[in-house]
Amino acid sequence: MADHEMLTTIDGPTLAAAFPVEHRASATLAGTDVARRLAPRQWTERFAVQVGRETVLIPARLHLASHRPSLAEDVDAWLFARALQTRSNDGYERQRALRDLLADAQPWTAPFIVALIGEYIVEILDDISAAMTPEIEQAIGTFIVHNPDYWNTIKRRVTSYWNVYYRARWLGGPNRAERRDEYVGFRLTQQIELAAHRCVPTADK
Repeated sequence: MADHEMLTTIDGPTLAAAFPVEHRASATLAGTDVARRLAPRQWTERFAVQVGRETVLIPARLHLASHRPSLAEDVDAWLFARALQTRSNDGYERQRALRDLLADAQPWTAPFIVALIGEYIVEILDDISAAMTPEIEQAIGTFIVHNPDYWNTIKRRVTSYWNVYYRARWLGGPNRAERRDEYVGFRLTQQIELAAHRCVPTADK
């Protein structure tokens, strides 16, 4: 299971730890930009996951006083800043930032996308489902192969939020199980697990 760490002091290098070392220069620039825009008295937990062979530390939630980055879209660091903004306390900003990640998904974006699958805003899940390509499936499938405990946590959250917020939409009638499968969260987890199965070398299956 992913380890959690509480932060009360957040700066650029701290936020850059959410990304693999090979991207550290761009990640630090992005982290510094986001850290400057945090609300006062900021605190957050971080959770540890594996990206490739590295452990990265993803902030659970960032309270931003401003969502306007000072970075231009043609700067490499911009996409890293958008990844961090998927951890915003503002659901609309999480959705906008996610759409930018999905438009240019890379292996290091996988934990940010997966984290949003485990949240309650169904419109965000719809965006992820609509944007799925073989490349995104492979990136996320590879990620969950290396983070099985974290993926189990995400699946539990999908079920929990479905029970709390959306179950009533799919109750009733003789085809209750089929209607349950219509929920985008369950469709996504099934799709990703099929992709993960394809990502595992034959000798490991």
